[in-house]
Amino acid sequence: MAAERVEKRDEEEAQTRLPDLSFVHDKLQKFQSKMLSDFEQRLSCMVEDVLQDLRQRELRAHEFPNFEKSDRKSTWHNRVTNQAPADVSDAPNGHANGTEPRPPLQSETSVRKQRRQLPEKVFVARESYLTALLQVEHMRTIYHIFYIILVMFLLNVICYDYFVDGRFDLGLGTFRGGLRRLHWVLGVWLLEHVFVLALYFAFRGWALVRHRLKPHSSLQRFWSHSCLILYISSQLVFCFVSTSLCLKFNLPFVSACVLLLESTRLLMKMHAFVRYNAERVLNGKAKKEDAQKEKEASGLPFVPPLSCYTYFLFAPTLIYRDSYPRTSHIRWKFALNRLLEVVAIAFLYAFIHERHIHEHFGQYGLEPMGPSQLILKLFGMMLPCAVIFLCGFYLILHSWLNFTSELLRFGDRMFYKDWWTSHTYDGYYRNWNVVVHDWLYEYVYKDMYTHVFRGSKVAASLAVFMISAVVHEQVLGFALQMFFPVMFFLFGVVGVALVFLMRSAPKVMGNIFLWFSLILGNATLISLYAMEHYALKNCSLSNQSWTDRLLPAVWRCYN
Repeated sequence: MAAERVEKRDEEEAQTRLPDLSFVHDKLQKFQSKMLSDFEQRLSCMVEDVLQDLRQRELRAHEFPNFEKSDRKSTWHNRVTNQAPADVSDAPNGHANGTEPRPPLQSETSVRKQRRQLPEKVFVARESYLTALLQVEHMRTIYHIFYIILVMFLLNVICYDYFVDGRFDLGLGTFRGGLRRLHWVLGVWLLEHVFVLALYFAFRGWALVRHRLKPHSSLQRFWSHSCLILYISSQLVFCFVSTSLCLKFNLPFVSACVLLLESTRLLMKMHAFVRYNAERVLNGKAKKEDAQKEKEASGLPFVPPLSCYTYFLFAPTLIYRDSYPRTSHIRWKFALNRLLEVVAIAFLYAFIHERHIHEHFGQYGLEPMGPSQLILKLFGMMLPCAVIFLCGFYLILHSWLNFTSELLRFGDRMFYKDWWTSHTYDGYYRNWNVVVHDWLYEYVYKDMYTHVFRGSKVAASLAVFMISAVVHEQVLGFALQMFFPVMFFLFGVVGVALVFLMRSAPKVMGNIFLWFSLILGNATLISLYAMEHYALKNCSLSNQSWTDRLLPAVWRCYN
């Protein structure tokens, strides 16, 4: 009887467990189907990637011989994780690799053992992407098409000036208006370079005094902390003076952009020099060359010579090294072609301003404006804004930087990568502007990751985005003399959101959406700033309180 009762009780317990087992069975089946679908999707993506790589390798072997002459990995990648270099060679066509890695700070040694080591910038003698691509006949054809587009814009302006205005201006009115007071900008630029050169001697003085105070550790710390506070204050004053002069001189847009962008470039250069060499002084590192043996024997801290600092100020890079890979000679024809491209795109911008931006928004605030008119103007500006976006990239990151590189025989011409093939905003931001991205990575992201957020990549990345968005908005806001933070919102909010949302996007659809969002975003950005500029110009708005200055004139004109 006891055995029957036990068997009956077991059957009842089994029946009570059946619903739980069926629930687990359903969950496992759903999990299995989800895993299989994810595996199939990933497998198809991997097969597609392999086939695409094979097609690209075959294409490079037949059409792009420059990509096959050297190892693609070492040519188009600019960072290494192991054995990070301290200095670079100055030999023509040499690799920018040092003989020994930079030692970490004493306080960071235990921290870096726990966290992954961040790679460092490496300079290698190489051409720009487009320089190599334009040696292919198919790519040169696309280049010629853009030449024809420029000629068409020129004919459009000539015909309009002759048949409507009865004269030939060729966009010179835009140049005269945009470059007013440029001689004042040149004077401020020269004074800024005096300040930048004074920073070098101040840094040398800090290093020498710190060395002499070595027996007195407390005085040495007080001296270093005082100099750090003075350095930060001087950088803030430098930034404040450049921005306030834009308002004081009432500079037009182009002249203000020249002053603000040059001031920002010099700020980044100064910080790169101080950040790189301060670590060497604090670690007691000296560059081991024959010319420095006597100084090393005396135990004095190594400070790079003034010639290295001066070359760095004008070199097309924001990452400081004592030397860089150099070319053997200057290709004057190549430099002249890049300079002519700069001039041609400048005229193209003048044509677009006169025939599109001014035509669409010049009467904003004086003409009836509703949602339908705004939508028509926005779509009418999409193609011109796309040309502005692409030509801006080509003007600054290819033509101008290659022109200065050729004159200075600067060997590493990787100012950008193949951002046009990106399918995520993560890859686009990394490849779009390598010059600025390297500076943000080397001197902001790595310090944030190591010292501030202690290993949090997301927090460090968000800090980099916010700093970059603030600087972009500061340049545009002071150049246009308005508070209209559209750039900050699109870059610091929408751009950051798209970075995380598009990380799992398929390659084809991701690239299509990237280009759609870039064209739409640039058209929206330029149109809104143009409307705000002409609204402030055409509408008689009173600023009775501080809130009136914060409200957009675009809104106040019609409300």
